[in-house]
Amino acid sequence: MSYTRAATGVTPKQAIPPLCSALPIAPAKPLRVEQALRLLPDVEDLAPLRGFVVARASSRGADGWVGAEPNRTIGKRTLDPAALRAEVHQVLSRVTTRAAILYDAAVDALESEQHGDLSQAVRALIRAGEFEERGVRHTQAYAWYRQALGIAEQLHDRRPEMETLAHLGRLAATRGFLDEGARAYQRSLALAEAGSDHERAAAACQGLGNVVLAQAEWRGAEAWFERGLQYAGNHPELAAGLWLGLGETALRSGQAGIAEQHLARALDCSEAASDDAGIIRTLLARGRMQAKQTRFTEALSSYRTALNRLPSTHADPLLELSIHLRLAELYLDLGRTLDAEDEARCAEDIATAHHLPATLARVYMIMGKLRGKQRDENGFVFFEQAIELCRTGDPARRLEADVYAEYAHFRMTMGDRTEAQAYLERARELLEPFGDEVARARIDDELRELVAAGAAGVGEG
Repeated sequence: MSYTRAATGVTPKQAIPPLCSALPIAPAKPLRVEQALRLLPDVEDLAPLRGFVVARASSRGADGWVGAEPNRTIGKRTLDPAALRAEVHQVLSRVTTRAAILYDAAVDALESEQHGDLSQAVRALIRAGEFEERGVRHTQAYAWYRQALGIAEQLHDRRPEMETLAHLGRLAATRGFLDEGARAYQRSLALAEAGSDHERAAAACQGLGNVVLAQAEWRGAEAWFERGLQYAGNHPELAAGLWLGLGETALRSGQAGIAEQHLARALDCSEAASDDAGIIRTLLARGRMQAKQTRFTEALSSYRTALNRLPSTHADPLLELSIHLRLAELYLDLGRTLDAEDEARCAEDIATAHHLPATLARVYMIMGKLRGKQRDENGFVFFEQAIELCRTGDPARRLEADVYAEYAHFRMTMGDRTEAQAYLERARELLEPFGDEVARARIDDELRELVAAGAAGVGEG
C-alpha cells in the first residue's frame, strides 16, 4: 500500500509539528563562577580567561546578595557566558599586549647581544621580569630574573648583576623564601660595597633588614637598617624605606616611643621625595602602632588618611587593598563587625577585579576570622575558598600555610580540636621548604597547647 498525501490526509508540515511553537525555550540560568572555573583547565594559555571570568563577576550589584547570603564567596557569584563572549576581545587584547611587551624585551635582549652590549641585554630581561612581577606572576618573573642573572654573572661590569640580585632578593622574600632572598641581597651588598655603589648598598641593606625582620631577629634587622642609612646619604626615598624599617623593628620589639620617632622620620623623608606610596606605607605602619597602643581613633585616622592619599585614578591595587585590609582588621578588633565586613567586601571587589587570587585569599582569611568571632560555623567556606585560591595559577604555598593556621584557630573556636590539630600540622608541613623557623616554632607551640588541652579535657572527663 502506498502512502500518499491524499491517503493520509497529512501534509509534510502537519507530519512534524514545530516543537518550538509548543515548548517555549526557557532562558539560560546564570553560571556560577565555580562552575565556570571547573570547566576551564588551569593551564597557562587559559589563565587570562580564567582571570576575566572572576573579574567579570566582581560587582556585587544591586540585588543585595551580601546581606541575603553573608557567607557567599567569589565562587558563588554568577556570570552570563553570552555577555562574557561579547567582551572576550578584551581578554585577547590583554593577552596580545602582554605578549608584545615580553617579546619586545626578548628581541631587545637579542639585539643587544648582537651589538656586543650584554649589560643592556640583562636590563631588557629584567624589564620583562618587572612587568611579570607587577602582574603578580611570580613564577614567570623568577624565570626572567634567573636568565638575566646567568648572563650578568659573566660580565666585568658588576652593576647589572647587582640590579638582578636585588630583584631576585625581593621576589624570593615576597614568595616566602627568606633564606634565598637573604643570599641574593648579601651578594648584591658585597658587590655594591666593592664597587663603592652606595645607592645599591643602601637598597641591599634595606632588603636584608626586611628579611631578618620577617625572621623576628630584631637586633639584626635594626643593624641592617642602620647600616643602610650610612649609605643612603641625601637620597630621601631610600632613607624613608630604612627609617620605616627601623620603625617596624622598634614596634615589633615593643619600643613604641622609638617606633614613633622613626616613623616620623620616614614620613618626613617620603614627603621630601614626593613619594605617595612611601607616605601610605608609613601611615599604615603608624596606624598599626597606634592600634597596638589601643589608640584606636588615631589608628582609624591614619588609615583613612592613607586611603585619601591614593590617586583618584590608576591607584596601585595592592596598596589600596592593604589599606582596606588594615581597616577591616581594626574594625574586627573593635568589635564593629559590620564595618569590618564592609571593608573586607570592598577589598574582595578590588582583588577580583584585578585578578589577585593571593590577596583575595587574604580577604577570605579575614572573613573567616570574622565569622569565627560571630560563632558562625558556616564561616568555613571562606577558608576552603582561600585554600583553593592559593592553589590556583601561580601557587602561593607560603600563604596557604597561613590560611591553614588561621583555619585551625577557627576550628578551635568551634570546639573541634581534632580538625584544628590536623590543620596546624598541615600548616607546619607547608612551611618546610621556606625555612621560616619562627612560624614553625609558633605552630609547634600551638600544637603542644592543643594536645595538652585535649589531654586535660580527657582527664577531667
